[in-house]
Amino acid sequence: MEALSTNINDVLSKNLGISKLTGSSLKEAITSRFHPLPDDEKRRINREIAHAVIKVVGAAKSKKRSSITGKIKSLPATRVLAVNHVGLLDVTIEWETGPNGILKPTAYHVDPGGDQINVSKVFSDFKENIALVALSGKKEDEITNEWERNFLDNNIIPALIRPAGVNIEAAIYNIVDGDTLTGIFGWADELSGKTVENINQEALSMLNRMFKGGSNNIWMVFSAGGPVRYNSSLAYYASLVKQVKKKYADKVKLLIDFKFLSGPEEAMSVVDIYRETPQDIIKPNAEEFIQILTSSGLAKKGSLNKNTITEEAIKAYAIKLRSKYNLLGVLVTMDEKGLILVTQDRIIKEKGIKIIEACHTAAGDSLKAGFLYALSNGKSFEEPVHTGNLFGASTASMEGSETVTPKILAKTEALAHMQNVTPEVEYL
Repeated sequence: MEALSTNINDVLSKNLGISKLTGSSLKEAITSRFHPLPDDEKRRINREIAHAVIKVVGAAKSKKRSSITGKIKSLPATRVLAVNHVGLLDVTIEWETGPNGILKPTAYHVDPGGDQINVSKVFSDFKENIALVALSGKKEDEITNEWERNFLDNNIIPALIRPAGVNIEAAIYNIVDGDTLTGIFGWADELSGKTVENINQEALSMLNRMFKGGSNNIWMVFSAGGPVRYNSSLAYYASLVKQVKKKYADKVKLLIDFKFLSGPEEAMSVVDIYRETPQDIIKPNAEEFIQILTSSGLAKKGSLNKNTITEEAIKAYAIKLRSKYNLLGVLVTMDEKGLILVTQDRIIKEKGIKIIEACHTAAGDSLKAGFLYALSNGKSFEEPVHTGNLFGASTASMEGSETVTPKILAKTEALAHMQNVTPEVEYL
């Protein structure tokens, strides 16, 4: 830890001008000196911090896992395809203020993260197969290697795409005396047309092998938005959705998540797509839900607020949104308040589970994984809502950006039972 402290101090002092590392100086440096920097500078600083952590503690922590590689002709017992347009190495550092006011690190967490990477981790921990198409980084890069070592597993069937010159990004999270500071990360470089098409073709190839393996009830999950800046001419996610629907029609159902939406055009690029039958579910949080409502014209700009929107308003607007775009469902997540799913014939609501929160990073991805885990196994809508709630709460009770495991899930299930957390159904 002493070596780690020295390395981190050097990086922060050199790049952000912190001469005396205190909680207030770190917070001030992040907000006033880090965030105004250009994205390439942010990425460079993050990578220096990540390398310092990996150098001192990463090798001892890394888990060597075997992975299935190569072009397998069919993928039996694989019902979910996860597509990720960017990968992240999440580095969480926990700090404690000493008697002299100086911070010293007390714990560290190095976890692969980023949307569907987290979903894949959950599936593998529950011994469920999942196919994964993900943008990776330089093969020989230390951060890329750490990222892969910590999540590849026999239950994850990967197609990792490594464009020339692309590095895996690092996201840095600092927790000072129990309080999580603003995360530090930089936007990724815009994807090229060739990279986007490679991702799309790999996804179509994976789906083909899943069908050859005899799977049905196939789901594809991806997140519109994220740390890659949106390019309307390429329309990363919309182009994939359109190709999947053209080739497979209603045979593939989509779970569409949202993250760091750049604006109305990006949100609507995946919502406002022709659907012959209701087969897709969108999963916004309250803020994203309002943005989508505004973009779709269902609500006036400024008329709704994420902090004051009522459950009744969410239900009413979700019904309109589902109908307008012929969706199978609208799943609105509300953090500790729980979640609401609106389908064609029912509204399913479940309150949040009261837990001792450790870190909410990746909780939304675990919720998504639990929801998808139950859906892809043919469960009725009530069970995916409950499973998603359990998985999300479990992850929020874990350190860093670790995701739910069967052991942690058992504890959360006991809490949910004690608190009488069950789905509440209202038929339409």
